Amino acid sequence: MRHLVLRLAAAARTAVIAFAAAGALAGAAAAQADDFPNKPIRFVTPYPPGGSHSLHAGIITTAAERHFGQPLISVIRDGGGGVVGTTEVAQSEPDGYTLLFGDPTINSLRPQVENLPFTTDSFVPVARINYAPAIFVVRSDGPFKTMDEMIAWAKEHPGELIYSSDNKNGWTYTVFELLKARTGANMRGVEFGGGGPAVSQLLGGNTMAYAGDISVVGEHIQSGSLIPLCVTDHQSMEALPDVPACPDIGYDVVFQFWRGVLAPAGTPKEIVAKLSDSFEKLMADEGFQRLIRTINSTIAFADHEEFARLWAKEIEDMKLIAQQTAK
Repeated sequence: MRHLVLRLAAAARTAVIAFAAAGALAGAAAAQADDFPNKPIRFVTPYPPGGSHSLHAGIITTAAERHFGQPLISVIRDGGGGVVGTTEVAQSEPDGYTLLFGDPTINSLRPQVENLPFTTDSFVPVARINYAPAIFVVRSDGPFKTMDEMIAWAKEHPGELIYSSDNKNGWTYTVFELLKARTGANMRGVEFGGGGPAVSQLLGGNTMAYAGDISVVGEHIQSGSLIPLCVTDHQSMEALPDVPACPDIGYDVVFQFWRGVLAPAGTPKEIVAKLSDSFEKLMADEGFQRLIRTINSTIAFADHEEFARLWAKEIEDMKLIAQQTAK
């Protein structure tokens, strides 16, 4: 009996110590969140300058300080089609001071089909900024002006239609793979590491087509240098009401591209929530909204909790896309 009493007493002491330790950790996290942020926050874009990510990141970091209490420092860390910058953030201290400007290809698709230094579990969602379909575009001086004409040309000239791509398993890569799977057209992509370089190669006459964000191709559509063929959504875009949705003209290619903020796994929930609140205030800022409109973009904000639900579903959906493009 005496041994039983001693064991029960020891177990009780262990439970009390564990409870106290948990309370201390929770208190420390809360105190850390109360003081957050007390220094600038690094906002890492894993793609090269000139693409939709860097354009959005420049606007976000320009307008952020009044809503965060500290500057957001824009850091371009391109390489490996987004792998270099994403890996850097995944391996950073989970304290809220290093954030990733991510997307569905580098955070949802590629970790499932490639052996990367990070997984879908390496990050926690902070805030979704917006999402958009891709726009298939061709040069106005090219041999085709519509999607039907482009596919017909590709079938008449197998392997000769060269299009600008971003990265393997990237956004442009994926929508063109879906288009090829749906049509049987033999087209070849050249990867340029990001939307900015990819569009430059198209405009320079080195490639014949591209698919990307309106913030990258919009001004060239307005100038007449590029012709939009269709958008990878179920409906036309408000900014381009005359450009049809791909399914409406017989091409079942639908893929929306979000831009969102993620933090390294292990970042305290209190800090994630505080960051999410700050991004929500930024999205409501009239000055920020004016700047976003200058690149023909929009806002579709989701806080950390909603973003987490959407992202979890997307990770499952991406398994299907990976299977489709692998066929």
